[in-house]
Amino acid sequence: MNNATTGELFRQDATRTECQATVLATGEGGIVLDRTVFYPLGGGQGGDSGWLVLEGGTEIAIADTRKEKAEDGSFTGRISHLPAPDQGDVL
Repeated sequence: MNNATTGELFRQDATRTECQATVLATGEGGIVLDRTVFYPLGGGQGGDSGWLVLEGGTEIAIADTRKEKAEDGSFTGRISHLPAPDQGDVL
């Protein structure tokens, strides 16, 4: 498992809406990138939603963004982008 953290570009420029990033991990917990402009849930503010656009133009709808937590509840330094369900998905 890659233990790299997510660079929080939203802290440097809160108006920034895009960046180039590399996928560090994917799974049930969402998509973890090496950097993000998405603000995660916290401090009374909801997590950002939006789109991830792959190099080939494929778009992934993101419904929520959250800080990844370790077993002890501490922040791992990684931010998970949670995809929205697709039309027709059974929940």
